[in-house]
Amino acid sequence: MLFRLRHMIIAEEELMMSEHICKAIIYKDLEDVYGPCGCGMNMATLPILLPRDWVVLERPAQAECDEFGKGDDFRRVAGFSCNQVFEHEIEGKEYLANFSCCTECAEKAVEKGYAVWATKSYPRALR
Repeated sequence: MLFRLRHMIIAEEELMMSEHICKAIIYKDLEDVYGPCGCGMNMATLPILLPRDWVVLERPAQAECDEFGKGDDFRRVAGFSCNQVFEHEIEGKEYLANFSCCTECAEKAVEKGYAVWATKSYPRALR
């Protein structure tokens, strides 16, 4: 009986956690400047928007394991005028811009369910 109760509490906590986590958005537009992807294998050529909750609360475990969106984005480290992390809102959800990944990591993230492909092009205001 105690095992069932504990399992129900853990399942409820996981459900509550998953309600706070939304998916990253990956754009198929190529970046204008490149840096290494978090996987360390390729150049990060695809811009992504990370959910603000991933930074404030917690990243999904699988995204953390895959080092998704953790590369050294060249714009943030090279001192360009756009080296800041921009906040961007889409349909009432807050995202952080100036992150990128490689094609292989993008495909893996979509396949594993913690990211989606964008239906529109990357917002010009964030470049």
